[in-house]
Amino acid sequence: MASRMRGDHDRGLHHGVMRGVRGLSYLGRCERHPRGEIVKSDLYRLRFAYPKSSRLAFLSHLELSSTIGRSIRRAGLPFAVSQGFARRMRIQFTSALPVGVSSKAEYFDLFLSDRLDAGVALERLSRTAPAALRPFEARYVEGSLPALEAWLDRSSWLLDLGPGLDGNVVDEAIAALCEQGSFTSMRGEKEKMVDVRAGYVAHGTAREDESLMLGLETLLGPNGALRPEAFIRAAFACIGHADALPRYLRCERTAQHHLDDGTLVDPFQLSSTQFVD
Repeated sequence: MASRMRGDHDRGLHHGVMRGVRGLSYLGRCERHPRGEIVKSDLYRLRFAYPKSSRLAFLSHLELSSTIGRSIRRAGLPFAVSQGFARRMRIQFTSALPVGVSSKAEYFDLFLSDRLDAGVALERLSRTAPAALRPFEARYVEGSLPALEAWLDRSSWLLDLGPGLDGNVVDEAIAALCEQGSFTSMRGEKEKMVDVRAGYVAHGTAREDESLMLGLETLLGPNGALRPEAFIRAAFACIGHADALPRYLRCERTAQHHLDDGTLVDPFQLSSTQFVD
C-alpha cells in the first residue's frame, strides 16, 4: 500500500531511565532499589509480544493486566513477585492503549525466578491466554534495560477515516493543527492540553477499498502519549470540518519501537545473547 509520509520531525527525547533487575552475571547478589527495597538479582526477564484484538480491544489497561496475569498463573510459569507487604507479580507492560483501540504489537516483560526455555514458556502461555491476546513471540532480554512503558517511545498507528474524504484534506488539517501547536483533550472529566510538536512525527494516507486510511507516527512526549483519535479530530476541528469524520474511528497500533539518536530499535533487538535459545 503506497503511502505519502509528511512532516518527519524525529528528534531526541529526554526521558528518565528506570533501572531494572540485573541478569545472570550478578547471580546470587542483592541490590537496593531506588525506593529502598532489597531486590534479588538472580531473575530472568522474558519479553512477550502479543496482539489486542476483537472484543478484547475494549478492555481497560487494568482489565488487560488482570487477564494476562491469570493466564500466566494458569500456565504455571515461575514468575517472580515484588518485595514488601503487597506482593505482586513482577511484570511490566507498554504504555496503555485507549479503550477500543486494537493492536498488532503489544509487549510485556515477565520476571521469572527460574529459567525456562522461551519457546516452552510461549507454548504454555499460548494455551491459557484468550485468542485475542495470544502471544506470538518470546525472548529473554537484559534485566538492566529501562521499563517498557518508558523505553518504547515510538508508535505506528492505522486509522480508518471512512469513505468520502480526500488525502489532501487530511494533509491540510494536520498542517493547520501543527501550526496551532496544541489542542485540548478530555481525559475522563479532566481537560488536558496536548503539545502537538512533542508527540506528532509523520503521517501518510492511502485508499483501501472505499476507505481512506491514515498512517500516523507518534512519539511519547514528556506529558504522555499522543492519542491518535483525539489528534485527528482536533486537526479537522482546526479547519472547521469536525463533522467530516465518522462518529466511530477504527484505530490500530501496528508497531512499537525505541528511538535511539534517530534510529528505530526493535523491542527484541536488544535480546540478551546469554539468554537466547
